[in-house]
Amino acid sequence: MVSAVVLAGGRATRLGGTNKALLEIGGKRIIDRVLEALRPLSDQIVMVGHLVEGLDFPDVEVVPDTHPGAGSMPALLTGLLVSRHEMALVVGCDMPFLSTSLLRHIAELSTGFDLAVPRIGPYLEALHAAYHRSCLPVIEDYLRRRDLKIIDFYPSVRTREVPEIELRAFDPDLRSFLNVNTPEDLERARALARGVHEIDGQGG
Repeated sequence: MVSAVVLAGGRATRLGGTNKALLEIGGKRIIDRVLEALRPLSDQIVMVGHLVEGLDFPDVEVVPDTHPGAGSMPALLTGLLVSRHEMALVVGCDMPFLSTSLLRHIAELSTGFDLAVPRIGPYLEALHAAYHRSCLPVIEDYLRRRDLKIIDFYPSVRTREVPEIELRAFDPDLRSFLNVNTPEDLERARALARGVHEIDGQGG
């Protein structure tokens, strides 16, 4: 069993300050979709950040972000510190199409490593990854140096990259990695939930 950490910070400025975790996709709030994907995998779900403060989830631990506005790295540290298990799946709160089977696969691939992270093209998906608590001292060191970009500490730990071809075996269209950051993202996600596969010329 693993812990699960949902990072729910940020100002959502590109969505006019709207709490994106509470936006509805296909009749369900994004945060409810995220939790549905995680519950089969974990007996401890932690949500870190102000976007979920005041919300009542009986089976979820809501933890304040100790460094609001400082990005995802301090929130990752907070989530790992409160994780009961040695490994935690870490995702964003704005990902409406998470795949339970893909997350399980990434967790399994982290065995023998400090973290397992998907790579799509040139990008590492830091907020759809498995982190072991063995990363904590390194994260703390980078935070002391005010190096706040998560992927910057990867070379200092045993990192397992998961290639795109392997991701597509579980999620052919890579919908898991759709973040709702802009009005266009929200429109695309709602269209995908309705079963519309072509949005602005992009394949779903």
